[in-house]
Amino acid sequence: MNEEKYIVPSATLSERPEEYELKIVVPGVGKGDADLHMEGKTLTLKTHAKYQNPAGFKQVASEFDRVNYAMSVEIPEMADTATLKAKIENGILTVIMQKRPETQPKKIEIL
Repeated sequence: MNEEKYIVPSATLSERPEEYELKIVVPGVGKGDADLHMEGKTLTLKTHAKYQNPAGFKQVASEFDRVNYAMSVEIPEMADTATLKAKIENGILTVIMQKRPETQPKKIEIL
C-alpha cells in the first residue's frame, strides 16, 4: 500500500517596516502543485512534488524522492490577510503580507 507521507519544509519569516515576507523551501514543486489556504490567522500549505522525465526519456533509476510538503504558520497579528500575494520560483514559495496601515510606522509632523 502506498501511504502518502508529509514533511514540514524549511521556512523563514522576515519583516520590513511595511510588510512581512515568508519564504518556504519546496524543491520540485511547481505553481500547479501547491495548495495555499488562509483561515483566520493561520496560513496552511499542502503540496506534492512531482518529477517528470525529460521528453523522450524513460526513467531507469532514481534517487529523487517525491516528497509531499505540509505546514501551517500563524500569521503575525499586524499582517493584513487581505493583501497576501504568493509566487513560486526555483523551488521557493514566497508569500508577501502587507502590514495593516494602522500598524505601520509613520512620521509625525512637529508643528
